[in-house]
Amino acid sequence: MIDSDRLHAFAVFAEDANLSRAAARLHLSQPAVHAQIRKLSEELGVPLYRRVGRGLSLTKEGAELAAYARETEERASEFVARLKGEGAERRVVLAAGAGALLHVLGPALRSFTRAFSGRLDVVTADGPTAVGLVARGEAHVGVAALDATPLPSLQDESLELRSITDVKQLLVVPTSHPLAKKRHALLADLEGERLVLPPRGRPQRVALEAAFAARGVTIREGALATGWDLVVHLVSLGIGLAIVNGSVRLPAGLVGLTLRELPPIRYVAFARRRPRPDPAALLEAMTKQVMTKQAPGKRG
Repeated sequence: MIDSDRLHAFAVFAEDANLSRAAARLHLSQPAVHAQIRKLSEELGVPLYRRVGRGLSLTKEGAELAAYARETEERASEFVARLKGEGAERRVVLAAGAGALLHVLGPALRSFTRAFSGRLDVVTADGPTAVGLVARGEAHVGVAALDATPLPSLQDESLELRSITDVKQLLVVPTSHPLAKKRHALLADLEGERLVLPPRGRPQRVALEAAFAARGVTIREGALATGWDLVVHLVSLGIGLAIVNGSVRLPAGLVGLTLRELPPIRYVAFARRRPRPDPAALLEAMTKQVMTKQAPGKRG
């Protein structure tokens, strides 16, 4: 049997892998928390965290244990509530990017919450962060875009993966721009154009740089921005053109041209294997609510 106090201490520590903050939340000394986690690691015979630079990071086994600890605490709370004749709090935590929440998941979330009597907590997180939250049990369901930088940890056997939808990539231009007369665009059409781009190193930026380099196309940075809505707003201001997710709604004055040379962006949902009924229902809603229509204002 795993000592429940040690398991709880580790679950608190795993929230941000910081001994000082865990000690403060537990109202214990840092050495006491460290001793509990060390004894737990010795009991299980596996390392639960490792040092990375100046910080600490959970090992794969540590992430598994953190998820187990949180699920155990959730089940215990439900059991106690049932014994007392009280209604257990039903809660599902979803981790996803702002773009997915605003432009991809709307129908699924609407369908799920109509049938779900509990509370949906939404955490805004990029793909790698969402994977980590689900792996550690801090979120029940995550959503990520598979673009130029795949998420290797999605191949983890502890996660169940569902494909949601594939979304085209569009070139967004003002209606006054010469390219607006076309139905489709080529990357070569952007030679010398100013673009609103993600910061260097971001997955979409890496993919675009590779695509332009492969075709010998030179572009200019008009602005750097993250978030589809902000990017589209900057295009409206005339700061540059942009390549965006095809699910984004475009305001009047802008049109979207299909870029057939770029692959679609695949959105996937994931949860821990054999999810509990409520997270499983959210996964099912996401799988069923596949987008089949392009948003208004897009062409191609």
